[in-house]
Amino acid sequence: MSKTELNTSRWLEAHSDRSAGLTTLPKNLLLANVCGDGDYRLVLVDVNFNEDVSARLKVYKGTMLCSDQSLPDVPCALISFYVDNIQPKLPVLGVACGSDLLIYKNNKPFYKFSVPPLPISALEEDVWQKLCLATDEPYEKIVEALESIPFSELSGRSQMLLTLPPSDIENYVYKYQNVELRRTCPITCMTTLYRNSEESTSISYPVLATEFGQLYILDSQTFTILHEARVSNTKATPSIVVAAGRYEVEFRILVACRERYVTLIRKNWLEGKNLLQTTASIVDMILMPGDKFVCIATSDKMLNCYSRRGNKLWTVEMAQTITCLSLLSLQHLSLSLIAVGMQGGSIQLYHSRHPVDYIPAPDTPSAITFGRMGQEEHVMVIITLGGTMNFKILKRTADFGLNQDTGISPTIQSKPLPLPKRSKLFLEQSLREKQNPMDMHQSFQQDLIRLRLTSARTLLQINSDQSGIGNTKEQIKLSAQVLGLGPKFTLILTLENMNPEKALIQLSAIFHCNPENYQLSLYVLPIPLIPPGLTYKIHNRVVECINENLPRDETQGNNTIRVFIVRREQIQPVLAATINMPPTDPLAFTM
Repeated sequence: MSKTELNTSRWLEAHSDRSAGLTTLPKNLLLANVCGDGDYRLVLVDVNFNEDVSARLKVYKGTMLCSDQSLPDVPCALISFYVDNIQPKLPVLGVACGSDLLIYKNNKPFYKFSVPPLPISALEEDVWQKLCLATDEPYEKIVEALESIPFSELSGRSQMLLTLPPSDIENYVYKYQNVELRRTCPITCMTTLYRNSEESTSISYPVLATEFGQLYILDSQTFTILHEARVSNTKATPSIVVAAGRYEVEFRILVACRERYVTLIRKNWLEGKNLLQTTASIVDMILMPGDKFVCIATSDKMLNCYSRRGNKLWTVEMAQTITCLSLLSLQHLSLSLIAVGMQGGSIQLYHSRHPVDYIPAPDTPSAITFGRMGQEEHVMVIITLGGTMNFKILKRTADFGLNQDTGISPTIQSKPLPLPKRSKLFLEQSLREKQNPMDMHQSFQQDLIRLRLTSARTLLQINSDQSGIGNTKEQIKLSAQVLGLGPKFTLILTLENMNPEKALIQLSAIFHCNPENYQLSLYVLPIPLIPPGLTYKIHNRVVECINENLPRDETQGNNTIRVFIVRREQIQPVLAATINMPPTDPLAFTM
């Protein structure tokens, strides 16, 4: 779809500041009610990549800067979540800087959580003990022992030491002489996970992923580790993490790694499972609400959609390189769109694989977010690579024309459903579901497992029952019935043609048994034409042979008769069945 075919009048240009001079990474931009007054503000991280790299946490009320705080390091992610149910509800901000999670409440520093350090090798500790002690051995010779340790397994202090010239080693060692040696684990990505309710203002837990493939779920009230897991059983460096579900019921965490694959972690899993792998590097990833589809943008200009099991559903090739993604949730339209920011200053909106709108940007967007800002419900904030801050407001009359396109979504019925009024029983049941979500979910899972077990047992019984055997390809069904107490039996076979259009021709029935046990009246019988939907019965008289010289158990060792339905000039039988003959009544031998 060309740009001229897309309606660009759905958005109002609210604000555009080309002199803002902002440098914001994709996951460092959000809209939140940080003051608890219902006035949603824009929160972002402004990074300065000059000689002295620095970062600042900025909060905008509308277009005015109302808070500006310095950060100790360049953050990798910025999140907002609720920690309690105290009214008025006030969310906190979480900023991941290095190996620390900095918590801000009411625009003030509130708490700092540090990721547990990794273990240090004994050789590295011994080297630093020798360096800190006054010995006659030269520093260069002591440092050479660190080269035997893999570079990735060294602490940041030792890695820096190996890159220094020999003249600077002594000053560097003196600087850290009285500082404890620690191997920190930097945080690479972060998201939030609901605790027991998926309401927008319910309590959430921070989810952290580290450089060395560790994933932590933190308690938002005590900031202790609730769950720890490995991202994958192979080398994995997380770059993007998204979560769905509730921690106390069931959840799914998807982690996109720099090694171009996505892993899945569920409740109580200690190690993730590789879900899918892409052909190019992953640029951004979002999780669609409701159906839980995963949309992944890759560096080869592709937008891919995968199911929750990792199966590719569709792929769209973009005209330009994708720089970022954002989810547009429009609850008043029961719609979720994907905003795709591309190089050159264009943003495409997609509903599934279909483009529904085009938004021009001042230049290449680096970060996009969508949500409530101030008193407006639907505001898109765009930060570009050139430092421009752009606000666009969605018109209240915008519908994206999806109701008229049956290829995108089904037509909405004109007459509403006659929904009953909320009764007292309904309200009591809803309250009970909120109070006991885990018990109800476990009860549902037990009933579901019991239903699956009953179905499996029934299927096994049907497969093991030889009274009705069929051939789905030929659409033939054979059933058997044995009459009599012995030693004389009557075997009745019923051959049914299940094909509603084609008759059965050129068939024959062949009976096979042990002649020392049974004698049959028919061994080969040509079967006449069987019309569609009709049956044909075969009567065969069976006499059990009595051998008084053999023990009773040996005469009944092979009490089966095999039946083969064959077609002329075919080697393989059309149908085969084994009939277990009943034991003969002992009184019948004495009569």
